[in-house]
Amino acid sequence: MIFISGVHGVGKSYFCDIVKESLGINTYTASSLIADEKKQYFSSDKLSVDIEDNQYHLLNAVKRLESAGNKYILDGHFCLLNSKKEIVRIGIDTFLNLQLQAIVLLTEKPEIIAERRKIRDGVICALGEIASFQNEEEIYAKEVSETLSAKLMITHGKDDLNSAINFIKSI
Repeated sequence: MIFISGVHGVGKSYFCDIVKESLGINTYTASSLIADEKKQYFSSDKLSVDIEDNQYHLLNAVKRLESAGNKYILDGHFCLLNSKKEIVRIGIDTFLNLQLQAIVLLTEKPEIIAERRKIRDGVICALGEIASFQNEEEIYAKEVSETLSAKLMITHGKDDLNSAINFIKSI
């Protein structure tokens, strides 16, 4: 499985739309799979409760996709913000069970992410918080990649998206 990761507002959905259009590969967001499984949707503030329980629901949804023979790319996170706005790593067992072959970590300037979140979610985000969240996402993505021996590509803004497409093609 190829996993597309990055903080909220970095452009994962946008990138996944490009992947689907150019490569014909279906993409699913972890949050949508979890929400469908739980019959409960997430708030626009992107604060997560029941993080570990949500991973159980994600893995169940992924099993169903795989049993149907679907090939796909999963869009999600290595870290989330809990209800206290603390950065929390998703347990390594989730990624072991997902059997990631490759990871594309999307990164962007915090100013751009903040503007996207303001427009999309109506949420004002502090640049320092975005930078810290993005930094932890990158550190953990590298750790997970090494642990799983999964290939890792880190993008640095919109200009790297074609390289990321080529990276996915090479998998």
